Amino acid sequence: MIKYQGEMTMRHEIMEFEEAYVERVKDLLVELQTYLASLDDRGVIVLKENYREDYFAYLMGEIEKHEGKMFLAQGAEGVVGLVVCKIFQGGGEQDITTSCPKIGFISDLVVTEKERGKGIGGALLASAEKYFAECECAYTQLEVFAPNTGARRLYEKFGFETNCLYLSKRMETV
Repeated sequence: MIKYQGEMTMRHEIMEFEEAYVERVKDLLVELQTYLASLDDRGVIVLKENYREDYFAYLMGEIEKHEGKMFLAQGAEGVVGLVVCKIFQGGGEQDITTSCPKIGFISDLVVTEKERGKGIGGALLASAEKYFAECECAYTQLEVFAPNTGARRLYEKFGFETNCLYLSKRMETV
């Protein structure tokens, strides 16, 4: 089994989620959603009133449902980043339309603004990829909001390539 505890960036340790960090994780998820909302010219991405509690509960359920893990980056200033990993394997449409038995999916990755550009996002990605390799996933997949150019550069640096584009169009009301 691959160990994650103790893996380091220059000044940050990557570790598995622990209950002691629940409130900090919620803070990071709010920071991510707030940032994405600020990039969304359409005004579709928002931070709803109960987002903090509801999204955390949703993520924990998804982690349990999909053999997932959450990794945290911690330094002297506390937890400054996280990545949420899920494993999708067979079932439904995938059994009919694909030949890929297991896919590792990154649903959320955030590094607090103050700590970006220090290799933390890359260390979190590397931890996710190690976990997926350990679980014998054939691919790692993620979605990135198109205007989030910093995240897109990081993912491309790690070898991620575009394989699907979602397009949107504002509809005129009738």
